[in-house]
Amino acid sequence: MTAVTERAFRETLDALGLNPEKGAWDSIRHFNLVMELEARWGAKIPIQDVEKLQSFSDFYFRVPCRPAKVLAVDADNTLWDGIVSEDGAADVEPYAAFQRGLLALKAKGVLLVLLSKNDPPDGGRSLIEQVFARADMPLSLNDFAFVGVSWEPKPGALLAAAKALNVGTDSFVFVDDNPHERAQMKAHLPEVMVVEEMESWQTKGMEGLAESLGDTYFAEAGRTEEDRLRAQRPVILSEPGLAEAAFVRGDYLKTLELKVASSRAEEADVPRLAQMAGKTNQFNATTIRRNEEEFRALLADPAKRVYVFRLSDKFGAMGIVCFVVADVAVRRITDFVMSCRAMGRTLEFFAYRHVCQDLGAETVPIDFRATAKNGPFAAFLEKLAHGERETFCV
Repeated sequence: MTAVTERAFRETLDALGLNPEKGAWDSIRHFNLVMELEARWGAKIPIQDVEKLQSFSDFYFRVPCRPAKVLAVDADNTLWDGIVSEDGAADVEPYAAFQRGLLALKAKGVLLVLLSKNDPPDGGRSLIEQVFARADMPLSLNDFAFVGVSWEPKPGALLAAAKALNVGTDSFVFVDDNPHERAQMKAHLPEVMVVEEMESWQTKGMEGLAESLGDTYFAEAGRTEEDRLRAQRPVILSEPGLAEAAFVRGDYLKTLELKVASSRAEEADVPRLAQMAGKTNQFNATTIRRNEEEFRALLADPAKRVYVFRLSDKFGAMGIVCFVVADVAVRRITDFVMSCRAMGRTLEFFAYRHVCQDLGAETVPIDFRATAKNGPFAAFLEKLAHGERETFCV
């Protein structure tokens, strides 16, 4: 596959008689161009988006492979094997060949952007800084032109990066192992080029992906001295709230069509509960590491209730991503755990409200033990204290 330049795309449409800028435009020509986009260039256009395509640029930005300037990459399970917030900075395994390939692209003038859902840089104290400081990690944070690390939606973070770097969002290629993140990026910023079939690259340890990107999206990079100088800009750290300001969070969450299935935990849920209790750090009230036998004891105890919350959005199901343990006798929450995959979607407010209603109380106290990693849960408690309860989950 080679990137389709705007000039080549225009010349092809002229030859086919399908340039919307020329001649009378009707539904037949519109339909034929959509079919050409799919058959010739591999575009996948949802039926609800077809009528939105009107101008030449609208159609061109649906070509999945175009010349690009910026490569935005995820961190967990993309730059390394593992989830740093769960496995720890010392225990993830770098995809060294992929990272070295990204450095080669940077040397040609490709701007690298980091988009990761983790705690943001904090003077060397955050996990993301610790993992990039490892001697066996080819990349460092200073290799990125823009560092967007937060728990906010990634389309907003990409918009913030585009603004900070003064480039169009249509110049971005987005690489992320999570199919939900890829689908959301395509839905909200369709002009961004999203790399699919990530699972096949992961099975190869991401080896060869950077070279493939260089041969397609970035084949033109590095031809001038200006290209190479572009990537030497000082790193820009995303400011707190910048992504949220660039992308209205409430509007974004509404479009996700978040749905929750809440229930009492059953025996079949126990392995997942123990897995979450053992690995989740960021959104974990006390980091109590309960094993399967302990959960079975809780299920058998009439004085305790274990709630599970399964989350889905319009892109698919995520399974159990949150659980809460309550002591019924004293109306108190003793465990409140939510996977990092679900953070930023207001599920925590839905879960808290559900437990309060089930216990017949307006508010229920939550046991909390601060750790070096559960700052997001502390922030949630602060929001509850100030009366925040809004959720976009139904």
